[in-house]
Amino acid sequence: MAISGTWVLHYSWGCTGNYGRTSFDFRAEGTFSGGGFSGSWRQLDGTLLLRFADGPAQYGGTVTGRVGTGAMSTFDGSLNGCWYLIEQGAAGSAEPSDRGADQPADVAGRRAEPGEAAPAELDAAGNRI
Repeated sequence: MAISGTWVLHYSWGCTGNYGRTSFDFRAEGTFSGGGFSGSWRQLDGTLLLRFADGPAQYGGTVTGRVGTGAMSTFDGSLNGCWYLIEQGAAGSAEPSDRGADQPADVAGRRAEPGEAAPAELDAAGNRI
């Protein structure tokens, strides 16, 4: 099954178990957007790759049915983490929220400047909170 529609991406830099989450709309032509972020995706035989246009993070993993899981990295040695993905409306999916959940960087791997909120700390309308 090719990924399409709205999915909620849960991400944890450092695999701490503390997850931020962002809702993304995946389009058939291989692009996604949501929460003020955008990028491209590719899927082959259940393997999903995500690349953000807004930051250095790249995500890779597997998708089976309405769920997926994997790892992400900025590939510069500074950030690595874990993620899982649930199709919106699937059993167990959370209400989509565009919050960084005390992550050291936003979903795209951009770090906050000292003393500033993480870039992904946005409300559902995309306003910084």
